[in-house]
Formats: sequence, C-alpha cells, structure tokens
Amino acid sequence: MISRYCALLMLMIVTLLAPIGHARTGTGIDASIIVERHVRHYLVEQDGTYRLTVDDVRTIAGSHAPQDQNRFIIPYDKALDELPTVDAYTQKPDGRRIPVPQDAHTRTVVFPDAAMGDQLVAHYVIRRRVPPLSGHFEDVAVMPVHFHRNTTLIYDMPAALPLHADAVGFVPIPADSPPGRRRYQWRYVNGSEIRVEAGAVSVLDDGHRLAVSTIADYPALAAAVRDAMSAKRLPSPAIATLAHQLTSALPGTRARVLALSDWVRKNGRHGDAKDHATQLQAMLAAIGIDSTPALVNGGNAYRLPDAPVLAVLDHMILYVPALDLFVDPAAASVQAGYLPPALLGKPVLLLRSGTFAMTPVLQPQKVRAVATVDVGQDGHVDFNVDRTVSGALAEPLRTSPLLRDVKLANDNDTLTLSGTDVIGHMRTGRTLATHHPAWSAVDAAMAGLTQERDRHHDFVCPAIDAGDETRLRLPAGLRFTSLPGTASVITGGIFYRATYTRESDGVLVKRRLTFRHGRATCTPEDYRAMQPALERIRRDLRSRVTLGKRIPPPTRTQPGHGLVREIEAQVDAIPARAVAAGPAGDLDEAAAFEKAGRVRMRIDRHVAGPQLASGHVQQAIGQQRTADARAVAVGPHEAEHERAEVVELGQFVAAEADDLTRLHDYEQRTVRVVQRGTQP
Repeated sequence: MISRYCALLMLMIVTLLAPIGHARTGTGIDASIIVERHVRHYLVEQDGTYRLTVDDVRTIAGSHAPQDQNRFIIPYDKALDELPTVDAYTQKPDGRRIPVPQDAHTRTVVFPDAAMGDQLVAHYVIRRRVPPLSGHFEDVAVMPVHFHRNTTLIYDMPAALPLHADAVGFVPIPADSPPGRRRYQWRYVNGSEIRVEAGAVSVLDDGHRLAVSTIADYPALAAAVRDAMSAKRLPSPAIATLAHQLTSALPGTRARVLALSDWVRKNGRHGDAKDHATQLQAMLAAIGIDSTPALVNGGNAYRLPDAPVLAVLDHMILYVPALDLFVDPAAASVQAGYLPPALLGKPVLLLRSGTFAMTPVLQPQKVRAVATVDVGQDGHVDFNVDRTVSGALAEPLRTSPLLRDVKLANDNDTLTLSGTDVIGHMRTGRTLATHHPAWSAVDAAMAGLTQERDRHHDFVCPAIDAGDETRLRLPAGLRFTSLPGTASVITGGIFYRATYTRESDGVLVKRRLTFRHGRATCTPEDYRAMQPALERIRRDLRSRVTLGKRIPPPTRTQPGHGLVREIEAQVDAIPARAVAAGPAGDLDEAAAFEKAGRVRMRIDRHVAGPQLASGHVQQAIGQQRTADARAVAVGPHEAEHERAEVVELGQFVAAEADDLTRLHDYEQRTVRVVQRGTQP
C-alpha cells in the first residue's frame, strides 16, 4: 500500500530520539539514576595494548528510571579485546546481595530483582590485545547523562608515550606517577544535557567529552594509518584483470570510477569500510586512476577534537583527485556518485597528504508527488499518486524490502512509485483540504524541518527539494466556489511557492519547497529565525477550498420580459502583508493576494440593455457585510432593480471595484458577465 513507502520517506527525513529518564530540575540531567562511583583505570603498555579496570556503583533513585535500568553494557570488541573478569551484584537497602550469574564472554550484565532504592555494583576487566594502530593508544570518554557523584578516569602511561588531550566537562586532577611512568587523571563534571532533540549533533560536537591520544596531530594520525594500510594497496593480478574487464567498454574516468565503486559495494569481500576502500583503491590503481583513502565520521559528529582519535574518524571513504569526487564503496544503499546523508558537509582527513578536505554539502536529490484526488458524494477520498524520487534518495528506496507491494519504475537514478488508497474524509462542511500527508512530498519535508518546538543544540538540516502537483476533482453537482491565493515565501535559504488554478474538471494545486543552508548543520538561532517562514508554509498547507452546488442557468417564466444578466465574481480582498519583521526581502508575499470568496447573483431587469449602465449599480459587489447580503449590488430606491435577487452567496470580503464596470475590468479572469436574454 501507498502508506508503506510514505512512512519510509518520512523515516529518511525524520529521526526521533526518545528521552531517557527523568531530568534533574534546571539541568537536563537524568537524576533517576545516580552514579555513586565510576572509576576507569587504564594501564597502557609501550606497544599500545592495555589493561582496563572499571568499578561502577549506581543507585536507582527515581520511579522514572529507564525500563532497562537493570542492564549494564560492557563496551568491548571481541576482535581486539578479552574480558577475563566480570563481577556484579544487586545491593538491597537491607544489606542483601543478589549476585549476577555472568559468563565472562557476554558483554551484557543483567542485575536480578532490581528496584528503586537498590544499588547496582559492577567490576570488570578488559584486556586490549590488538591495538588499532601498533604503538599508539587513544580513548574517547562520554558519560551517560545521569547525576555523577564521583567519576574519575585514570590513564597510567609509559613515560615514552606522552598523552595529548581535549577535555570539555572533565577537570584534570593531580596524580602521583610510578617510576618510569606518567599518570593522567580527570574528574567528570555534571552538566551535559539529555539530548532529546531530533537530529541533534553528537555530544562530541558541543557536549562534555574527553579525547586522549598518544598521536600529537592529524598529519601524524594520517601517517600512522597510511603505514598500517601500506601492505594492502598493491592490486593482485586477479584484481587487475577484473578491473579491466569491468571498465574496458566504458568511456571516461568518471564512468569507470562509478562502475568499480558500485561493483565493490555490491560484490566486495566481507569486511569493514577500510577493507572496501582498500579494494576499490587497488582496482582503480590497476586501470591507472589515482585515489586516496579518507577518514570521516560516520555518525552525527561534525567537529573534530584537538586530540586526533580514530574513534571519531571512524569511517573510511575514497577520494579521486582527478574528479574531485568522494565515493563510499561500503555504502550498500547509496549509488556510486552519491554519499550517504550522514557524510555530507564533514571534514575528512586525506591519508596521503595528511591534510583536510570537506565532503560536499549538497548533492542532486529531489522528490516529486503527482496525485489525483477524487472526492465522493459522501466525502470519502480516493487518490492515486506517482511519487518520483531521484538522485541520492532513489537507491535506498529501490533496495528497500518495504516496497515489494508498490509499483516501481526505474532508471539509473530515478525511482517512481505508484499506488492507490482511500484515506477517509477530507471534507468539513463546505470546505475541502488541499493536501494530505498520504501523498504530499512537501508535507514530509516540512515534518523534517519542524520536529521540535525549540532547540538548544546544533542539528542536522539537510537540503530539501520537494514538490507536489495535486488535482482535486469533485462529484457531479458540486463545484469549487473559492480558492486560496498564491503563497510565496523566500527567506534564509527557504523557498516556497503554492498556486491554485481552476481546471475543467477541478482544481490544480502546485507546491514547491526547497531549502539550502550552505552548511550541513543549523544552530538554534537558525531554527528560531526559520519559524515565521515555516508558520506561513504550515498555514498554506492547512488552507482549504470552498465547495458549493452547481447552479443551472437562470430561466424566465415570461420569455422576452427583459434582460437577465448573471454575474459571478471572485474578488481579491486581502493585500499582501509581511509575516515577520526583519530586513526587506526576507519574506516576499508581494504577489500573493488571498481570494476570500465568490459572490454569484442574478439581476433581472425590465429595462433595455443600454440602460444597464455603471451608474445604476450604486454599491460595489462584496462591500456589504454578510448580514446585508440580500442587498448586494442594488439599491431599494431604484425601481428597475426591484426584481434583483441573490442566487448564491459565498463568504466574501470587500472588493476594490466601485461599480459593475470597474469590477469587470478589475480582473477579467475572476469576473464573468453572461447575457441570458434580450429585449423583445
């Protein structure tokens, strides 16, 4: 059904982070768990291996503690580490201890019978036997947002391996060093907030963190990684032969790079991102194309700590200098030539030169929805929609198992999805909604921009190019009596335009929303500056069209009795107004008049056609209040107007015309004068 891929598109733009626990008043700290004591003690050797001892005691202090409060995750990597010792128990307030049955090879500790007031006690040892970079040590510490009474990190280092640090929210404390060694210590300071905001950047960007490394700077880190990979760069004869077979018929360097990148991401050997990048680099070298691996953060971190650590630069891609192109051969759901959204607008460390570059902030991608909406007599709505997704967004949907029941049309970088469904009522009395989330690409894009009422952290704000084209069709006997006016918003990288046009069988609604920020992230100040424009767009999305019954042509009981004219006028009444203060041009609605209603009437006269002059219409159409509607356009003192009557009256506001002639000239596209009879 259509709802499946609509939900998927929403998930591509909207990522919600659920809150954890109960915040300590005024701090944003989860006080339902109190960390009484947490000590991490690293004993590092010259080759970069180490022994880590952790002691952790925490109290369940509130009824709002997380549901998984009785679980403790031990962070270790089975490929690099050993876990020789785990000792844990639940300490009851009456002094009883309930031990945790624990397998030393399991990284999850489950405390039995944990309840409010209990203490959860854990002691474990991790032995790092294979360092990622031989002869080097690093660590990144981010504390859970509980209330900490005593949290200390200790690094006991060989004197020949000095430690470089970047500390935010961690205070260095003096430490006595054993002979031949140097001990570094930091104490954690409460203050990091719970990051419940959707799309917020990593705590590594603007929160409390401690990054330590024996590598002095990023060029030295690039050299160390480059040396570790040196033995894997030369292509084997089999790889060279395969690379030539895959690219021999392709014209141009770009086509060959993309073909090999796609082959590696679909058929490459098992391994991590580094293995895929190494394989692609070897294949490109075999056909004479130069490339260099590049390190980048694969999550929500957009800033790098001063102390260089692989834990932040945790993903490897490839850079092709001849094309100024980044490719990610490990991205299974992103076609070659595009990058996963999480990699856009980020600093990358080029391993060959040890210098930094930036991934592109923008890449081609757009979503278009073309919907036909048929409204039944009972108000139920059937719709058919073709949604076209192109560029970087196409491949994730093409490979999604959620789309098995949806009609697909494919080419290289475009995916069209079609479906039909019934969504229930869109009518409310005499009005009809002009959009519905079930088919609207613009609505999905807006959902990504408006996930939070307010923000306190930088957040990811990707580029948007979404458009809707919706045809609304009514059943026999009904017609559209009034339409909203054109909406136009241009401010701070946001462009939005909506138009409403009558067609022979209904109304065509076109909407287009684009967003270009120039950076991959936005600040809380950016978010607040967007709100007036976003509210104007929301208001347009909520706009409705007015419905009325179709009226048959007027007839005369006595033919040849005079002149009958039917006048139908839609008047522009509300002048454009800015919706937010600020520099001129921030919000542009100068061309947007909102049509407030349609007035339809019949004037039945006993005079000849030439006598229907502008002077006989004493009051402009629409200038009365609704309570005076029956007096529209005629004066009771004029005998020739005695048979005038209002056939149908919609809601309206004042027009600018002074008489019938000026009203007709005011805007011909909204006024029709139809002669229904002649003088005998």
